[in-house]
Amino acid sequence: MMLGLARTRMLMQAQVHFRLTPQQHPLGKEKKWANPTQNHVWEEQELAKILEKEAKVAVHFKPQGFMDRLTYGAVMACYHAFNFITGFNKEDPSPKSLIYRVLILESIAGCPGMVAAGIRHFRSLRKMERDGGWIHTLLEEAENERMHLLVFMNMFSPGLATRLAVVGLQYTLVALLTAVYVIRPQLVHRFVGYLEETAVQTYLNIIKHLETPGSKINKEWKDLPAPVIAIDYWRLPKDASFLEVVKQICADEMHHRDVNHEFASISQKEFNPFVTEHIKDADQAAEARKQPEAKM
Repeated sequence: MMLGLARTRMLMQAQVHFRLTPQQHPLGKEKKWANPTQNHVWEEQELAKILEKEAKVAVHFKPQGFMDRLTYGAVMACYHAFNFITGFNKEDPSPKSLIYRVLILESIAGCPGMVAAGIRHFRSLRKMERDGGWIHTLLEEAENERMHLLVFMNMFSPGLATRLAVVGLQYTLVALLTAVYVIRPQLVHRFVGYLEETAVQTYLNIIKHLETPGSKINKEWKDLPAPVIAIDYWRLPKDASFLEVVKQICADEMHHRDVNHEFASISQKEFNPFVTEHIKDADQAAEARKQPEAKM
């Protein structure tokens, strides 16, 4: 009886606490949110340089053996099928086809990094040994791709067909990636590298047509402002445009492409050659927080 009264009193006190606390509940209605993880922010000159270089000569990792050729062939088959299904015409893509494309692409692109990081995390625990820094880069990639999706979700609304496609693709792809990564992780990284090559070409195409007067997406999207979530994430100016956001996303995809091709080419026991980048990005983010108006 006494225990029951004590429990009731505790519950009443908890209810009073949450009713009277001056702090806003973390699940409250406030929509503004800043991502606590660190990502690389591409500076204007750095961005212009890599985009110009990429527009002239597309980076492509030449398949080195049978498995590379098989992986590349599978990615290209999926790429052309995806173009057909979404009605994508690279000569002058329609806004509708690109909305389908980016929403499905980013929902899929966020899967491999999380799968790989999870498997390496459990392996590290199971073997009681360090991972060599791979987990950090893989988690950053997964979160970065998820942020791309959230940015687009702030601008475009997916229909029922898109949502169902994403659910089906995620269940299928995660199961497949998990099985393959356990057996041959290099194959998954090569697959992601080639997948990112197609993503880079997609975003370069969007940039090109956004900057081309008279194109379908130029007519509809040229005056679109950057959503707040993108401005906060990439520390863009308050008056940034959607075009500036796409350029940041394109540069992110270039980096993921290079990282995964590198991971596919080195031993899984080697030290992650990209881990020092996270330290630099964290330092830059900490400095930016001290000067919140510096980029505005």
